[in-house]
Amino acid sequence: MTTSAPVRYTGQALLDYVSENNDHVSKTQLAIDAGYVYDNGKPMFTDFYTELLKAKEILDPTYVSTSEAEDAQYEALPLATQELYDGVHDRLGEKWDHEEIMEFIDELTDLGITTFSDFEDAFCYESDGYWAEKEFAEYWVCEVMCEAPNETIAHAVDWQQVWDHNLRYDFNTIETSNGTYFFWNN
Repeated sequence: MTTSAPVRYTGQALLDYVSENNDHVSKTQLAIDAGYVYDNGKPMFTDFYTELLKAKEILDPTYVSTSEAEDAQYEALPLATQELYDGVHDRLGEKWDHEEIMEFIDELTDLGITTFSDFEDAFCYESDGYWAEKEFAEYWVCEVMCEAPNETIAHAVDWQQVWDHNLRYDFNTIETSNGTYFFWNN
């Protein structure tokens, strides 16, 4: 059984709907019932209010909302890039907005990572710490390579030097406002 998309009110139909229901329906339900709802059932408030402003002729009718522009940009991406976008969003969290993901994908492409499979193969570590390279070097040596120095030596190791002289040639980093990400150098 196929379900059809809800009717999305625009223009005068939206104004009439809001006028008839505004007093006895919550804003959330108003947006949803007017057809402004995501697949997950959450209301598309930005699109709803943008369309309402257009209908009231407060906003230029040719205005394209940010979410509409983002959706169009996403839809224009090749399928492999859409999968990479979705994978990055799922893997790195919802704290990333569309623009940050697109910039991150550009950085990944510069590293030769063009699919989500490439991402999974190359991704090694993420840090939101100030000394990310130092933190990664200690993690890599002690946890991955299982060459944990005894506690006395571990405090004497200059982990930034380990990164600078040994590890930076094997890994690429991408620094963002959300942290530093480490990838195998392919």
